[in-house]
Amino acid sequence: MTSSRSWRDALDAAAEGRATVEDGVLLLREAPLFDLGRAADVVRKRLHPDGVVTYIVDRNINYTNVCSCQCTFCAFFREKGDPGAYVLSDAELSQKIGETLDAGGTQILLQGGL
Repeated sequence: MTSSRSWRDALDAAAEGRATVEDGVLLLREAPLFDLGRAADVVRKRLHPDGVVTYIVDRNINYTNVCSCQCTFCAFFREKGDPGAYVLSDAELSQKIGETLDAGGTQILLQGGL
């Protein structure tokens, strides 16, 4: 980035609802997480002045780490037959889904290799 704009300037712009894509990249790369959280809370209070805060309980289940793609998306893939390679059984998958539901979960993302 060739701009001399600071992450603080970008954070102020984001809190005021006028951030650019470049500001977002700058914040991602340079802004401290706690400061990002405070700015997000400012925006939330502006958009929802009645104190509304929501969240969901969800789970990302990696049903397998076996993948033949060898892309750079993850660093934990294994090829079939490698040490540490796994594919969850139906029972293991059901158990993880049940644990999520027991914890109040309402959303599940199944993720695995190609």
